Amino acid sequence: MIAPSRKGIALLCINAVFCTLATTACVLRFRNNLSRARKGLLPWRHFILTDSLVLGAMVLVNLNGAFRIVLAAIVLGGVGWNIDQLTVEQVEWALKALFVEELAWTTSLCLLKFALIILYGRVFIANTGMKHARLIQVIAFAAVSGLLIGSITYYLTECRPLAAAWTPNLGNCHNQRQGWLGTGIANLITDVVIFSVPFVWLLDLKMSLHNKITVGIQLFVGAIVSIISFIRIFFVLRSDPDNVTGSVVKPDIFSCIELTMAIVFASVAGIAGREAISNFVDRFIVPRSTNRARVGYHRSTSKQSNAGSRDVRMVDSRNWVKIDPSMGEALVVSIDAVSKV
Repeated sequence: MIAPSRKGIALLCINAVFCTLATTACVLRFRNNLSRARKGLLPWRHFILTDSLVLGAMVLVNLNGAFRIVLAAIVLGGVGWNIDQLTVEQVEWALKALFVEELAWTTSLCLLKFALIILYGRVFIANTGMKHARLIQVIAFAAVSGLLIGSITYYLTECRPLAAAWTPNLGNCHNQRQGWLGTGIANLITDVVIFSVPFVWLLDLKMSLHNKITVGIQLFVGAIVSIISFIRIFFVLRSDPDNVTGSVVKPDIFSCIELTMAIVFASVAGIAGREAISNFVDRFIVPRSTNRARVGYHRSTSKQSNAGSRDVRMVDSRNWVKIDPSMGEALVVSIDAVSKV
């Protein structure tokens, strides 16, 4: 057995660091969303659906990291060394690990895209009122589903027989680099759609400028994933399908970074990330809205009672009257009146 190469060790370290980061973010997201769901601040259906998708992606990323990077690729497969320096058994292990990575990479990214599309639907469709927003969400679901089904179908049929994908000289396989490039470009296109369309909707959100900037920064953080995806495609073009163990390290590194950062981004809305961004915007860009509703004071005919204040609900359920015994006046805040100001 050949010792791990320097490239292989670098890949191992990067994978360990980013997988730990993604796992931490995912766990924090789950705990935060679970607490919000218990308090009634987040619908249970939304929590179960989106967090299950993100958790599923996180599990796949870690299992792939354990098998592809640690065991099969580096320890047994000799990733980082040229293929002519390895034994037939090591090459088979490296190809098996590569096949697993192809399936895990595509599935994980698509699960995260599904979670983000659901999140965008909850945020943007509810706050824009645009009739075509739901249609765009359905189209995005269809596009990501097509990417998932098409990619898995390709990887399962690129070699005849299937075992030829990890057994040299057993059968015939299509050009692997073309497959990597095709799935990479399709993934990049869906990324651009998922991250660019919400930027357009951002202007129509019915919220303060402060909150719009906060959401915009979150979307910008997500767009970084698209940049990483583009860099990954660049290294895929430079890879050599005939020397997968020696030329696949850099694409592997950016595949790992892309996946784990996608998990981190998907977790930002569920942990303290949004509040931290909101505080940053409040301090350095646009302060939170300080406008208060105009208040009308009306003489109350009610008798003063206890020494403390008490709330009396009006006939109109949208109005509340707060009586101050020391002033003998009623503070009436009307939502309808405020909306007309």
